[in-house]
Amino acid sequence: MQSLSKKSPPLDKMPLNLTGHAEIDQQHELLNSAVSRLATFCSEAKHNPAATCDGCNAFKQRHCGTSLALIASELAAFLSGHSAYEEKMMELLPNTPVCQEHVKAHKSAHEGIAKQLKKFSAQIVDGSPRDISELMTRTVGDWLGDHSRLFDIRLVRLGKFDETKVDFDTELVTMLDQYVFQNRPTKLKLSLNSSTALQEKKLEVRGRFETLSPAQRRVFWLVIGGNSNREIGNTLKVSVNTIKTHRAAIFQRMDVKSVLELVKKADVLR
Repeated sequence: MQSLSKKSPPLDKMPLNLTGHAEIDQQHELLNSAVSRLATFCSEAKHNPAATCDGCNAFKQRHCGTSLALIASELAAFLSGHSAYEEKMMELLPNTPVCQEHVKAHKSAHEGIAKQLKKFSAQIVDGSPRDISELMTRTVGDWLGDHSRLFDIRLVRLGKFDETKVDFDTELVTMLDQYVFQNRPTKLKLSLNSSTALQEKKLEVRGRFETLSPAQRRVFWLVIGGNSNREIGNTLKVSVNTIKTHRAAIFQRMDVKSVLELVKKADVLR
């Protein structure tokens, strides 16, 4: 992971979503990409900006609802990883009033967007996919910009420029590579052996993922998004027993025994 160099611009002069912290900025880029997918979700709108879901048949609406649920689950999973990463950073801050006030507000913001996204996901079952996708785009897009400005940039500032002087780019990267993101090292320079091992791991996980059927892949992303079997069944319009069967097959083919292990495999796919 890169540290801030003398040539880096002041944090308050950087573009809205840039903090100067390599890993967080990479996560923001991926989050922005997911939001862009939400923004271009409706294929009909490309030809007719005034198009609504009422103009599509029931089959098309169900297909769009399923696709939107998958995007929402992927976004929820990555937001969860983003939150975990930053909360590990915050554990390194000293126990001062300024730092602890920031930690409390920052964690609250993470919890808030997770609840909102879960609420939107629940509405997909019976609502208009396009309306919900537009609402999610605005909500998550606005949150990401505000969150970066109010919390992420300040988190990096607290570690780099205030009296705390926490060296996130040496202490944090080792801790996170070992305990949080084992499959996606945040160090930019890896040894040849480490790089080769990482590529082999990616190939293995990708190979396992390719053995999943389309239906199992849909369940895969919904599971790592934190949805229960009943919630997944409602989203995909199938029985809970069907979801349990898919879930068991996914765990076997991905060689995992828990949702946490599955989330780690999903991190490799990203």
